[in-house]
Amino acid sequence: MRRSEAFQVLGVEPRFDLSQRELRAAWMRRAASAHPDAAGGVDESARVNDAMRILSDPIERAQALLEQRGAAAVDGRAMPQEFLLEMMELRERADACGGDPAAIDELRTEAGSRREAAVAEIARLFTVDAAGPLDSGRAEQVIGQINAIRAFDRMIEQLDRESSGGSAGP
Repeated sequence: MRRSEAFQVLGVEPRFDLSQRELRAAWMRRAASAHPDAAGGVDESARVNDAMRILSDPIERAQALLEQRGAAAVDGRAMPQEFLLEMMELRERADACGGDPAAIDELRTEAGSRREAAVAEIARLFTVDAAGPLDSGRAEQVIGQINAIRAFDRMIEQLDRESSGGSAGP
């Protein structure tokens, strides 16, 4: 299934700011009718579950909207230079923690807050012009925010490993 089909499969409006409550309600309705015990089929049930998985994840949902709005051909490595410098500084601070639980928790909280800010920025970028094709500049901004979310996720994973006594890794 193409990501962009997930909205139609669950019967929800194609937009980024879908709440988990909306998604769960739509999934429950579709899952009930798609279940093999309700005259549905295994394939149909799997499509409904795949759609829920895609739309529940902000990265996947953003990529589905990009695909749907004709921005799939944009360079997927877009990342603002200033963001790269900020991440380098955060990683240096993480390396300097030396296993200090309080310092690690502080960095984890900061990375989590910045991740949420990136999710909010994606919502704003999709809301500014909610219909029609997405221009390449805005699509690159969305992809840059997706990449920022991934970077913060990796940072949080690194901090979690460090706080549990594992290797911080590269």
